[in-house]
Amino acid sequence: MEQKDYERIATLETQLAALSKSLERIENKLDQWTANFLPRNEAELRFGQIEERLDKQEKNKRENISLLISAIALGITFIFNLLNYFK
Repeated sequence: MEQKDYERIATLETQLAALSKSLERIENKLDQWTANFLPRNEAELRFGQIEERLDKQEKNKRENISLLISAIALGITFIFNLLNYFK
């Protein structure tokens, strides 16, 4: 082989080594970046639990409103009965 070929091969080797190092850095950064995210299964479990809690809170809120309305109606009925009694 000629000297020119050796120089080309040496240049290609250095470029390949630099490219390999760059790929390693990119892979490391991707690994660090993806480590911050939840796996899909775990995210589905957590969001499912959150939805269940929200449904329970909404149901409790409706029940509390119904109880409050019933208590107010009972109070009004009691007041009218007192008014009729003392009349």
